[in-house]
Amino acid sequence: MGKDYLKSYKIKRFSSEFGPSPLFERVRFKMQAVHELVIKGKHFNERASERNVPDLVMKKIKTFNSSEWILRTAEVRVDRGKFISSTWELAVDGRKYWITIGVGSCVVTIVEKTSSGIENCIRSGPVYDFVEEVNRNLMDKEKGGQ
Repeated sequence: MGKDYLKSYKIKRFSSEFGPSPLFERVRFKMQAVHELVIKGKHFNERASERNVPDLVMKKIKTFNSSEWILRTAEVRVDRGKFISSTWELAVDGRKYWITIGVGSCVVTIVEKTSSGIENCIRSGPVYDFVEEVNRNLMDKEKGGQ
């Protein structure tokens, strides 16, 4: 599959600031079981090197705790309404890093954040409504199964 598989689908970004809330509830629910991140990807390591990410940050992102990191964005496949990656904020030595985690708990990229990054996020409309409905239904099923 790889990158070509993902390129064949439309993807939209949503901000935790604007919702939809069921999407971010779902991301948090799914990510609560993740405690170790994979940082072996070529793209990630190239970006970390280009951006001079300190060794301390690299060490800290290997372990993950969804209750300690701040969820910032989620990217969703438009045709399915489900998230395929999420971006979390981790503060280290007074600097904010945004780490994008994709399929299989693989870190996709990292950037030191100096702006909000929400200008390209969906805030309303048919895609927003669809994503909200899909994730509300998924969470209702999860809650019913507990």
